[in-house]
Amino acid sequence: MKIPSLQYMFDKNNPRTSVLRLARYLFIDTTPQDEHVEITALTQGSTNALFKVRHCGHGREPIADKGDAEVALVKVYGDGTDLTIDRNKEIAFHKTLHEHGLAPQLLVRFTNGHAYQYLPGKACTVDSIGIENIWRTVATELARWHSLLPVEDRSGSQKLGRAEPNEWSTARKWLEAIPAETQQEKNRKGELEADLEYLARKLLPGDDTYDSQARPIPHDPLVFGHGDLVCGNIIVQTVSNSPIHGNVAVRFIDYEHSTYCSRAFELANHFSEWAGFECEYSKMPTTRIRREFIREYLRACHEITNNPDQVNQISEASRAGSLEAEVSSLMAEVDRYRGFPGFYWGLCALIQAKSSTGAIDFDYAGYADKRFAEFTAWREVEDGKGKDLDNLPFRELMWARP
Repeated sequence: MKIPSLQYMFDKNNPRTSVLRLARYLFIDTTPQDEHVEITALTQGSTNALFKVRHCGHGREPIADKGDAEVALVKVYGDGTDLTIDRNKEIAFHKTLHEHGLAPQLLVRFTNGHAYQYLPGKACTVDSIGIENIWRTVATELARWHSLLPVEDRSGSQKLGRAEPNEWSTARKWLEAIPAETQQEKNRKGELEADLEYLARKLLPGDDTYDSQARPIPHDPLVFGHGDLVCGNIIVQTVSNSPIHGNVAVRFIDYEHSTYCSRAFELANHFSEWAGFECEYSKMPTTRIRREFIREYLRACHEITNNPDQVNQISEASRAGSLEAEVSSLMAEVDRYRGFPGFYWGLCALIQAKSSTGAIDFDYAGYADKRFAEFTAWREVEDGKGKDLDNLPFRELMWARP
């Protein structure tokens, strides 16, 4: 389906006028009158402005029989985000996600944003993500993403590991985009180059020919990942037909950082986001919860991808033993990757600190410092410092909890 594309700049300071210019594209078979359009500015994230738009009847309720089709979400891109986000890639990935039933329908593009059908529900929070039936449902939905979405065949002429963007190519792109005009900035950029080399040596075993000017290629099988599974990008829905985890379902939104990536990166990244933008590390999942999450995730992956006839031929004990071995293996990989998300998002925040116009009230520089500190804490442990619990950096101590 071709998405309408308009040469029109949405004015965040005058959202009603801008929404009315887009109204004919936002709703099914109708162009609502001004008095029938309700606009709500949602809590801003760290980069974009979001507006919920409803087509209401005279009783100020959504039009009968059309339900959620009469509610749209308008996303207006944050200033300077073109340095960190490929908007054409975001739209292409959104289309693919919609084709596989994993994202709402795109409605329209405009110069500084796009709109799509609104997903009902409540945004998850750093407090609610720790509720068991919610994180188990997140694990199941993540398995759907990784199992249903296409990736290149590793045996084909185009190797899976070269799929771009991936977490390594994006980190390299962001590092190259960081300005280095003063000597201090040049020195800092040189340190970050060395940090990326260190990550590559630790996480890409056997890559002895790593070139700091090249883009490291992940060796493990890649998945089509969300890439930014912060709590606010998880919509929690109440449903009546979900026998697995109570009456809860979740959907993921905001696909601007979607990317090919290793499963370990996606999972380590999500677990780190339990701490939220305030980096409250005591909220991160314990080792036990991470293991249960990964077990739930892998079990769902197998249910989605395995042939039922083949599964029935394997004994319950054999399946359980095989699953536990896979859980332990992926747990170890996620543990190895736990320092990468801090470096990754530190780079992104550092760019935004330089390019932001202040339209969104967020301390990008301070956030970059916090995320880089996570990487430094991991590196200290990797280098043999603070191995006993008394000397572990606080974030590492929270990660190591049983």
